[in-house]
Amino acid sequence: MSNYRNLRVIALAAAVLTAAGCAVPEAAPADLPALPAPATPSSVTTLPPGQRPEGMVRIPAGSYPLGRNDGPDEEGPAHRVSLNAFHIDVYPVTTRQFVDWANRSVGNLVNAGGGDPRRWNGPVSRLERDAVRDRSGREVFTTNDTDEDSRVLRQDGRFAVEGNVAEHPVNEVYWWGALQYCQARGARLPTEAEWEATARGAEGRTYPWGNAAPDATRAQYGKAYDETSPVTAHPAGATPEGVQDLAGNLYEWTSSLDRPYPYVANDGREDLQSQKPRITRGSSHDERAANLRATDRDGYSRDPFAGHHHIGFRCAADA
Repeated sequence: MSNYRNLRVIALAAAVLTAAGCAVPEAAPADLPALPAPATPSSVTTLPPGQRPEGMVRIPAGSYPLGRNDGPDEEGPAHRVSLNAFHIDVYPVTTRQFVDWANRSVGNLVNAGGGDPRRWNGPVSRLERDAVRDRSGREVFTTNDTDEDSRVLRQDGRFAVEGNVAEHPVNEVYWWGALQYCQARGARLPTEAEWEATARGAEGRTYPWGNAAPDATRAQYGKAYDETSPVTAHPAGATPEGVQDLAGNLYEWTSSLDRPYPYVANDGREDLQSQKPRITRGSSHDERAANLRATDRDGYSRDPFAGHHHIGFRCAADA
């Protein structure tokens, strides 16, 4: 968001000068309609009906490599984890999809019209007091009238997509909002291990598409601030299973807390009640090619109680 951009600039400048009870959310209403999904690629639509939820790909159970020993400290150590089969979205959630959900959920949201500064008592910036919240007061997402990086508009108590970014990945959604959206679909956020397993496969690919170096056909990276692309814009960057847009465009929330590797599922990092930062994976449109590696864990600004210009999400589900 814009205030984060300013803070980041201030922090960098300062560095130069000096160098010289969060409750588990209630589930969304059971009768909430299924969310629309972008058309899935032809390589996926040949699967028999009923084998996967709409708009998702099945990742088989197995042993998957995580991390590496020849990179930054946060990516090590290299290790393997055994995962049950799961489903994961082919594409990140788009702005259109999120706005559709928000409009269907408007009766369960507070401050849809703006101007209500009351909020949950989490560690949230005063600049975000006007965010859209659930009925408990927890912030779900910000809108463009108070956050210029958001692509969601308030219009007469409802929501609309700003400009021509309907099929771009949605940004400025709090971790809590991403979790609620996925729960409304009968799904959840992927764990960090599931995200990396999807990106690397059992063979341990360097990038989601394989081991070839990144280029503009495979991912959105090295672009200007907020210069995202439609989620369908880089089919050459898909995994062999057909999962797209895992590298670049926007980082993605996972369910996991930002803790060191090795990944241990039962060490508390999957505690949904924790208020600590959550790990994001996948790199962003304004990051370098080096951050596109499927082992990269060098995300920034992971506060779950804020929206971020460079973070989106996709959903997963048990198989």
